[in-house]
Amino acid sequence: MKTNIRIIAMMTLVLFMASCKNKDARMLTVINEDGTCTREYTFQSTQQCLAIPQEEDYDSIVDKTWERSWSIQGVDSVRYPVPLTDAQLDSMQSLNLSEPLGNMLMVHVKKEYKNVEEMSAHLYKVERSHLIKAEGFKATSTLEKRFKWFYTDYTFTETFAYDGPSVFPVPLDRFLSVDTAAFWFTGQPDLTRNLSGAELKEMLDKIEEKVSQWTDANWFTEIYTTIADNYDKVQNPPVGKEEFVRLCDSLAMNPETLKLSMNESDGKGIEKLFGQRFNTDAYNQLLENDSLGLGQGYEQLLSFSTNYDLVMPGKVLDTGAGEYDGNVIHYRLSGDRTIPNDYKYSITATSRVTNVWAFVVTFLVIALAIGSFFLRRL
Repeated sequence: MKTNIRIIAMMTLVLFMASCKNKDARMLTVINEDGTCTREYTFQSTQQCLAIPQEEDYDSIVDKTWERSWSIQGVDSVRYPVPLTDAQLDSMQSLNLSEPLGNMLMVHVKKEYKNVEEMSAHLYKVERSHLIKAEGFKATSTLEKRFKWFYTDYTFTETFAYDGPSVFPVPLDRFLSVDTAAFWFTGQPDLTRNLSGAELKEMLDKIEEKVSQWTDANWFTEIYTTIADNYDKVQNPPVGKEEFVRLCDSLAMNPETLKLSMNESDGKGIEKLFGQRFNTDAYNQLLENDSLGLGQGYEQLLSFSTNYDLVMPGKVLDTGAGEYDGNVIHYRLSGDRTIPNDYKYSITATSRVTNVWAFVVTFLVIALAIGSFFLRRL
């Protein structure tokens, strides 16, 4: 029953996922007026890694072409060049830190790109104080420049798409409306306007119940499909494979199936369902098999998580779903946010740069026109 328990745990994460994993990791994107850009990753590091000189590779991704620095989380905003020296370590021992120093060392790795397309083609995530390729995800970016003489508007969009192993075979829209699903996983659109605290709790409880039913239906379908794929291993099956496959959807949507995780925390509920429906325990051997490869896509999808910061040129006009603090636009990026939109999630912002030269040219043209008018009068 280990497989069943693992699937329950993985899929239940979807209910409450605020993506706290790598909560201190950040990905900063800086867009420049000329179309070039910079991407910087910030994440926890170790004393040993920070002692590596700049001219040496940090890991298999961050080589000497990346600019590196380090800081102490929560102490100040000062960044120090690598490597971290013994003298600096000694001086930090006197700091009044809230956690052990080893838990507060942050590394900042930055690389410049010629354009946003090149930047997005190299997508990474943090794992164990290192960058690795974001397996199962790809990113695509566009930067639109609209020249308006006195101003130039910039619109940057980066879309993250999950393209790993298939997940959630039962569609979410069978349980929630499009807007409700988007609100649950991304916070947009905001459905909480004018709701009291009691009304908000009632609404969230109802959504949570529906999402729980959805995960139960998917959990059941995942296991059911795996049994079908291994049907030749079932001894004395009560029905043929074709009939077994045909029954999958109706059993997945059975009211008893939709409350499995609520009633059975140990995973034995599914054995009861199979026993009641088929009046046999012929499937139990496969249900208890821990080597069938269930749930491979869930881990890839849900492990992708980071804070996403964006700096746009000029004055910010629109932040999309982000929060602007006057300098940086802050977003939250995670795999579960892709679920309600065909496994895609986009970050977009628009800013405006004043073309000072356009004002100067316009002033000169007007001045020349006025000057010519008076010269002709003389």
